[in-house]
Amino acid sequence: MNAVLAPATVSQDPSLAALVRRRAVTDPDAPALSCDETTRTWAELADRCCRLAQGLVAAGVRPGDRVAFLGHNAPEHLELVFGACMAGAVSVGLNWRLAPRELAQVLDHAGASLVVVGEGFAATIAELRADLPALVTVVGVGYDYEEWLAAQPPIDPRVEVSPDDTALMMYTSGTTGLPKGVMFSHRAFAATVDMAGLTRVGQGSTTLVAMPLFHSAGISFATMSLGAGAHTVIAREAKVSLLLELLERWRVTATMLVPAVLKSIVEVPGVEQVDLGALDTIVYAASPISPELLRACLATLGARMLQNYGLTETQCATVLLPEEHLDPERPHLLESAGRALDTTRVEIRDPEGTLCAENEVGEVWVLTATNMSGYWHDPEQTALAIDPDGFVRTGDAGFLREGYLFLCDRLKDMIVSGAENVYPVEVEHVLAEHPDVHDVAVIGVPSERWGETVLAFVVRRPAADLDAAGLIAFGRERLAAYKCPTLVEFVDELPRNPSGKILKRVLREPFWAGRTRRIG
Repeated sequence: MNAVLAPATVSQDPSLAALVRRRAVTDPDAPALSCDETTRTWAELADRCCRLAQGLVAAGVRPGDRVAFLGHNAPEHLELVFGACMAGAVSVGLNWRLAPRELAQVLDHAGASLVVVGEGFAATIAELRADLPALVTVVGVGYDYEEWLAAQPPIDPRVEVSPDDTALMMYTSGTTGLPKGVMFSHRAFAATVDMAGLTRVGQGSTTLVAMPLFHSAGISFATMSLGAGAHTVIAREAKVSLLLELLERWRVTATMLVPAVLKSIVEVPGVEQVDLGALDTIVYAASPISPELLRACLATLGARMLQNYGLTETQCATVLLPEEHLDPERPHLLESAGRALDTTRVEIRDPEGTLCAENEVGEVWVLTATNMSGYWHDPEQTALAIDPDGFVRTGDAGFLREGYLFLCDRLKDMIVSGAENVYPVEVEHVLAEHPDVHDVAVIGVPSERWGETVLAFVVRRPAADLDAAGLIAFGRERLAAYKCPTLVEFVDELPRNPSGKILKRVLREPFWAGRTRRIG
């Protein structure tokens, strides 16, 4: 049975779900999503999203309620995103790498009433459920998800939404160590489709989604691909062997990867023998890339390279175009984050909010159609992050030169390790719980593999018998692995200013000396 979609109203649809509704009417039999050995057409995807929406309504989910997905990349995650929009609900992608107590904190803060659980994560939710009074319904992929969908009618409930209603939320750690729910409206997330022209993605294209769907880069790339009518292939995880297999098998034309994964790909023995002839565009994002790696990618992979700079709160803000990667007259452009998109304003402001002159370093402010609406249940932090004109203060320091953005450092202490954001204060709080730790400071230091990695400076308590391995193991029990220090240095004391604040600049300088670009 085909989903009942009321096609006459699709063109006036303000919901993010319009991306699926439209294609189910115009291209019902074209491939929409593939994962593993299963491909679903647009009609089949719409059918499943309608059933999911009906399941949410039957479970008591009301407009504006939060529903979550926990698991590796999967079609069911995207079905929840669009099905929730059909029901007027808000989907929340959960970072499966988080430790159980971190997941509980996010779920509690979101007040999620229903969770769709991917394969391998049922035990995690079962462990947390008793402490989550708002969580009423759990549906397990590979367990009862298909039966749940089959029991629902394939009728789009078409709950009315406005363009400015919240469509989905992503969580990012706050500078206080507490999670923040970044809210995006239907209008803002639908605007990610505007990137399709730059990536040359459209009907007839095949894209590979390798970034995590709980991550802003992953879900925005998937939304762009689906919105453009492309065939979207989902990689459950970013294993290099799997990615090469999928790129070749599906004749992928465009994908988004982080530099760490690109580095691993070009270093695979015999990668030149893999048929990547269909690959047209690689978007890279989330961390710096060296000119050497760029040259290796261009020589080995033969695709256009497109840099995307943004943050969770803004999505894409600037791009470095493929031709700008190859400009022999301006090789310095490889050190830039590119120029603002046509629909975006990027400004550099001083601490008082005054515009900086060209080449003057200040904070990067971004005004774009894809900006967040604010932080869930956190008006104070929202007011600090978004100015009255709608600009998002990024916390990144940089300068503009001839319209190109050059990033220098972070105004905040955030670390970007393997495309994941790590806030030092959160790690510091956990490590300080160890009985042998007297004082601790965490910084990011250069990593060839991850862009940055976490280093902890630790002052031990007198007579303590604490070593680096023991402290790292302690952290791994309480934090997601990517947040844990990979390096520990024991010191007698930490440098502080007269007011007692730790001078992290002093700690960082020996590791970053001589490097002109620290973030991406």
